[in-house]
Amino acid sequence: MFSHGRPGGRAAMTGQATPGSGPAPITVLRPLLPRAAEVLPYLDRIDATRIYSNYGPLCLELQQGMARWLGAKAGVGGVRVVTASSGTTAIEIALRARALPGRRFCLMPAFTFIASAHAVCNAGLEPVLTDVEEARFTLTPALAEAAMAELPEPPAAVLVVSAFGAPPDVAGWEDFEAKHGVPVVFDAAAAVTSLRRIGRQPLAVSLHATKVFGIGEGGAVITTDAALADRLAANTGFGFLGTDRVSAERAGNYRISEYAAAVGLAVLAGIDAKEQRLLHLGGLYAEALRNSPCRLQEGAGTEWATMTLNVVIPADRLEGSLSRLDAAGIQWRRWWGLGTHRHPAFADLRRTALPVTEDLAPRVIGLPFYEGLTEAEIGRVAEALR
Repeated sequence: MFSHGRPGGRAAMTGQATPGSGPAPITVLRPLLPRAAEVLPYLDRIDATRIYSNYGPLCLELQQGMARWLGAKAGVGGVRVVTASSGTTAIEIALRARALPGRRFCLMPAFTFIASAHAVCNAGLEPVLTDVEEARFTLTPALAEAAMAELPEPPAAVLVVSAFGAPPDVAGWEDFEAKHGVPVVFDAAAAVTSLRRIGRQPLAVSLHATKVFGIGEGGAVITTDAALADRLAANTGFGFLGTDRVSAERAGNYRISEYAAAVGLAVLAGIDAKEQRLLHLGGLYAEALRNSPCRLQEGAGTEWATMTLNVVIPADRLEGSLSRLDAAGIQWRRWWGLGTHRHPAFADLRRTALPVTEDLAPRVIGLPFYEGLTEAEIGRVAEALR
């Protein structure tokens, strides 16, 4: 049943790598963006055009380049990419464009980064928190159907979160939307390199520095629906459609600058090689943890690339494992905390029973993972977990 109310106490979210007399500390994440020399040719183009924002040539080139790259990976044509100021605003404009008018609820998983709930609220909707599937950490069509049966009225939309970059079940959610007539939006924040299928339903991604395709700060919405893409673009620029400076609908200013696009073009030039480097590191982790009682998130680091590699620790080993990581100077993090309902800003949200979220969230621990991490350091992490 749905419930309201404030949660209890919160456990530690982060383990600190502190200097000591032993081996050097290992931090949990060290983002790596293109070096200045790689970005410089694009900056020279900005100097030449004196165009700095407002869908400039570099921004358009980035959108078109990403669309071709994503289309080739997914084996589909007609892909459109609309850039936005952040992954959060990308979710917001996708929900604004797709949510059914006259309805207020948006189903979303409780186990997600808190940006998901902020985006739902910023789109004028009321989040309804649901539980997730234990194996994939995500909301499923079956769970959404069960939650809908408890609502006093049909939802305006469903926000499906891709867990830490896992490929979303686009086909399953296309069937759900066709069956129920409820629009689906994907919060695929970290999944830009792992999209296996792209269709009309919008996929909102983050381009934050902590993502595989990181440009510093930014986001994008991906779809094959050209009319939707045009509307999404209008929503990033005051609702202006076409060349007329007339607002067709209420929107905002969610554009990226040419400087952000310059970094993005440099990232795009090397993204396939970066993905392979991260998959190599993920393979080393999988091998190092082969005989560990802890398990990596399904497919993470081996079938698809991520920048936030998570391990699931058995409940009876959790405190001991975290203590050993701390003692070894190895930083860890609960990237999504203990659930959206555990944040004071969202403690009073309507929600279903959350047994899987309550059990899983404390045990999903982000391990050190980034380019430059050595095999010896991965071995140290694995040894602490054993």
